[in-house]
Amino acid sequence: MDAKFNTNTYNAAIYVRLSKEDGDKPESDSIANQKDLIRAYLSGRPDVVVRSERVDDGYTGVNYDRPDFIAMMEDVKEKKINCIVVKDFSRLGRNFIETGKYIEKIFPFMGVRFISVNDNYDSLNPKSSADNLIIPVKNLMNDAYCRDISIKIRSQLDIKRRKGEFIAPFAVYGYLKDPENKNKLIVDEYAAAVVQDIFKMKLEGISAQAIASRLNQGDILSPMEYKALIGLKFKTTFKANPKAKWTAAAILRILKNPVYIGILVQGKRSTPNYKVKKRFDKPADQWITIEDNHEPIIGKAVFDSVAKVLRADTRTAPSEETVYPLSGLVYCGDCGRSMVRKNNASASNPYYYYICSGYKQGSGCASHSIRDILLEESVLAALQKHIRGILDIERTLDSIENLAYTSRQVKKADERLVAKRRELEKYQSNKIRLYEDYTDGIVNREDYAAFGKRYDRKIAETENAVFSIEKEIDELASGESAGQEWIGYFKQYGNVEELSRKLLVHLIDRVLVYEDKKIHIRFKFQHEYDRTTAFLKTVAMSVQPGAAVPVEGVR
Repeated sequence: MDAKFNTNTYNAAIYVRLSKEDGDKPESDSIANQKDLIRAYLSGRPDVVVRSERVDDGYTGVNYDRPDFIAMMEDVKEKKINCIVVKDFSRLGRNFIETGKYIEKIFPFMGVRFISVNDNYDSLNPKSSADNLIIPVKNLMNDAYCRDISIKIRSQLDIKRRKGEFIAPFAVYGYLKDPENKNKLIVDEYAAAVVQDIFKMKLEGISAQAIASRLNQGDILSPMEYKALIGLKFKTTFKANPKAKWTAAAILRILKNPVYIGILVQGKRSTPNYKVKKRFDKPADQWITIEDNHEPIIGKAVFDSVAKVLRADTRTAPSEETVYPLSGLVYCGDCGRSMVRKNNASASNPYYYYICSGYKQGSGCASHSIRDILLEESVLAALQKHIRGILDIERTLDSIENLAYTSRQVKKADERLVAKRRELEKYQSNKIRLYEDYTDGIVNREDYAAFGKRYDRKIAETENAVFSIEKEIDELASGESAGQEWIGYFKQYGNVEELSRKLLVHLIDRVLVYEDKKIHIRFKFQHEYDRTTAFLKTVAMSVQPGAAVPVEGVR
C-alpha cells in the first residue's frame, strides 16, 4: 500500500459514512451511492490516485471515534496517503467545532489535500472570501441538523417508553421480543423456567453465589451464552472468560428486576447531550415505569418476599449454602433493631441464641436473649394456630352465602346500584341536550365547553361508582366481600410440621421478641385477615335469631 509522493499526483483515500441515527436517507446517501459519486468525480482528475476506501457504516457524525476514520488518519501519519475525498462536509462529520478543526487546522498541518465533492471544495485551490464564510456556515448547519435529529429521536423514544413499548436492543433474560412486534415482550419458556427456579432457590434460603454454582454445575447456560445460542449478536464488557458463567451479581440482577412481575422500567440512564456519549444514571423519580405491561413470570407475592429477604441481614451459615430459617426476620420488640444469632458454647456443645443488636452495640436496650430452639418452637406453634384459624375462616365464609344477612346486604347494594344508574342516565341526557342547545345557537362555545367538561367528570365519577357497587354485589353473592385470595396463600402450608426458610419468608413479615420472652408475630396479609374477621363478626351480629353461622375462625 506504500506509495511515493510526488508533486504531480496525490495518493487518496475515499471516505464514506452512513449513520442510521442521524436521519440519513439510504436511497440517496447509501454507501454505494457515495462511492459512485466520488469515483465519477475523480475519473476526470488524473492527479488523484485512489489508494484506499474507508467505510464507517452505522457510525454517527457527532464524534470521530469511528474505526475506519481512525485507520485512515493512521495512514496519513504513516505517509501512505495525502488526500481525503468525501461526498460532502456532513460525511466527514456533523460536529461544528471538530469538523472545522480538521478542515482548517489538522489537514493543512499534516499536508493533506481535502476534497468535498458536493460542496465544490478542494483545499488545493486558493480560498475565496466566500469560502471563509460558506464552510463554517455549512458545518454549523450540519451540527444543528444533528442536534435537531437527536432531540427528535430522544422525544420519540420517550413517547415509546411512556406507551410501554420495549425499546432496548435485547430482551431481558426470561423474555423474547415478539416477532410480530419488536417493542413487545413475550415469555421465553425455557429461560422463564430458569428464572422461576432462581426465585424458588432464593426463597429456600440459598445464597446468590450458591445459586450461581448450582446453575453452572447443571450446565445451565448463562444469559450471555443463551443469547448467543439463540442467535442474538450480543456484546458486553462483563465477559471475562471464554465461556461466560453464572455469577452472584447476575443472580442478584434477576432477583431485583421488576420486569419479572410485569413491570417495565425504562429511561434509567441517559447521556448529557448528542455530543457526549458517556452515560449517567438518572434519579429514580425520572424513570418511566409501566405496570402490568407484559405477562409476568413471577408472582408479586414471591417477588416481594424475595425483596424482603434481600434487604434483611441473611448471612449464610458456616460451611452451608443456605441461611438460617429465621435470618433477617427476628427483631427486638422494644427498640426495633434486628436480633442477631450467636453461639455461646463450644463446638461440641453448641448453645445458639438470639440477642438484640442494639444491646450488643451498647445503645441502652436490654438483651432480649432467647434460645433459637425456643424461638423456633414458638414460631411453629403460632404459625400452626394461625393457619388453623384461617381454615376456619374459609369454612365460615363458605357457609354464609345464603344467609339472610347476605341477602339483605345484596338488596341494599342493588338499590344503590339502581339509583346510581339513574343518575348516570341523567348526566348523559343532560350532555346530549347541551349539544343540541349548542347546535341551535342557544349556548355559546365557551359555555358548551365548560358545561361539557363538568358533565364528562360527573359521568366518569358515576360510572366508577356503578362499577364498584357491581363488584360489591358479586363479592357478597359469593361470600368473598372481604377477599379470599390470601387464604389460598396460607392453605398450601396447612399441614406444616416443621419450619423451613421458604415457609417463613412466605408467611411471616417479622417476629418481635420482648424482654420477658414474649413473642409477637406479624403475619403476611394481616390487613386482609383483620378485615375478614371484622366482616364475619358483623355477619354474626346481624343474623336473624335461629339462623346458625359458625364463627370459630373469629378471634
